[in-house]
Amino acid sequence: MKDEKAPAAAENPDAKASSLMDIAKQRAKQRAAQQKVVAIKQAAAARHRPDPELDDEENLGKRADSRPALPKDIVKTILTLPEMPKRKRKLPWPKISFVAAAILPAFLTGLYYLFIASPQYVVETQFSVRGSSENSFNALGLSALVGNSAQSGDSYIVADYIHSAQILPDILEQTNVDIREIYSRPSIDFLYRENKDGALDEFRDYWRDMVNVSFNSTTGNVTMQVYAFSPSDAKQVADSVLTVSENLVNTLSEKSRRQFIEVVNQQVARSEERLRNIRKQITDLRITEQAVDPTAVATMEATIISTLEQELASLRTRYKALVDSISADAPSARVIERQISALEDQLVEQKRRITGEAAPTDSSSKTTRSGAESGRALPEMLDRFTELSVEQEFAVKAYTASLASLETAMQEAQKQERYFAVYVVPREPEIALYPLGMLNTVIVLIASIGLWIIGYFTFRSVKDHSI
Repeated sequence: MKDEKAPAAAENPDAKASSLMDIAKQRAKQRAAQQKVVAIKQAAAARHRPDPELDDEENLGKRADSRPALPKDIVKTILTLPEMPKRKRKLPWPKISFVAAAILPAFLTGLYYLFIASPQYVVETQFSVRGSSENSFNALGLSALVGNSAQSGDSYIVADYIHSAQILPDILEQTNVDIREIYSRPSIDFLYRENKDGALDEFRDYWRDMVNVSFNSTTGNVTMQVYAFSPSDAKQVADSVLTVSENLVNTLSEKSRRQFIEVVNQQVARSEERLRNIRKQITDLRITEQAVDPTAVATMEATIISTLEQELASLRTRYKALVDSISADAPSARVIERQISALEDQLVEQKRRITGEAAPTDSSSKTTRSGAESGRALPEMLDRFTELSVEQEFAVKAYTASLASLETAMQEAQKQERYFAVYVVPREPEIALYPLGMLNTVIVLIASIGLWIIGYFTFRSVKDHSI
């Protein structure tokens, strides 16, 4: 009956125990009952199987001793669960890796900002580069519509100069302030302390991190923030930067004005030299031809020729009339004849002076205007003088225009002058605004957790695909 009820009870879902211990006890009882039945059957079979070699009476005790000994408490033996081999306890590597990769960096970061990090002081200043004159749009407040390219360009130059490596030796030379010594003091923490004897290119990157320069393209103003590890150092660095920046603007303004005027001065010098050469050529021509005004000389020569021709014509008329009335050998006729011959010779010489032909070689040859045997032809001299006069006229006009340009250039150069205007003067800070220890620690914690999550899931993915 028990054998039949036990399976029925096991198959009935309503009779199932409410806990695992009850189910284990129930199954142990069932196995104990089954083993008891099997043991009873085996004992009965052994009792009914006699040994032919032994007498029943002699071997009765031996048969009793050879029976299998039943356990004293079968139920307890069955209920006792077999001992399972203990598994080795594994280490919680995910938790360990999370602490090492996420919690530990944030903890170390917090310790650094709490006990090691040096306080950073900030000095802010604002300046701009302005010109001496403003256009009409600036007067109306519309400079943003047309822009101010010259001043904006100068402001950009100053901003780039502050971030360059050239400003460091300029500060040391002009203000006697060693920026590298300021940022290499032993009181600064090891992460922000710079090596004083390091390369200048490496310190330039550090300098760019400690000086922040922003440019407003609408107003043309420049905002500069200087970070240092003491209030006095921050103000000293800011004052030094403003000093060398102002010197740079003044140097660029002076150089631009000097170059602007120098170009016009060169043009004036060329025009003056050209006019001087032309005047010298005219003077040499006058000395050579012994004529102050060749035009007047030509007019005079033409007048002389015309007078000689008139006198010659008059004498010829008188000579013809005298020959018709008296003999040609008469003394008066001979006198008129000699006068006619002299006028003809003089007229030929005058024409030779104008044409510049060589006189015949004889003792009666006449000299030219310059006292030489032959001189320059009057038309050639007139052409040369006219050419030099025209060149002189153009040279005078060019020289006058260059002088006017020089005057205009000097006025424009005054307009090109630039001024370095500081409208927010740097002052010594009262408290340290940086570093932001809590914010940086939280950022490191969030970043570390993110990296740990990525690494953990990557590891799990690789491990699952490797099975």
